[in-house]
Amino acid sequence: MSNPGPASTVTPIYLFNGDASNGVLLGGSASNLVGFHGATPVAQAATITAISNSATGTEIATAVNAIITALKNKGLVASS
Repeated sequence: MSNPGPASTVTPIYLFNGDASNGVLLGGSASNLVGFHGATPVAQAATITAISNSATGTEIATAVNAIITALKNKGLVASS
């Protein structure tokens, strides 16, 4: 089955059939907005600093919280 194209001529919704041999690209650049599950589309999150094996609890918590915030902003996890 081929991709039928836009599901609506009013909204930018596309149906993907999963058969693209080179994948599907969402948000072609860091400034393009992407959102899931009804979340307001947002740009790519800022870089999250890598932590080392000797990271403090605060450094770990900061990195984990940044990941959680990025996931919530995209709508990939519930925000409350």
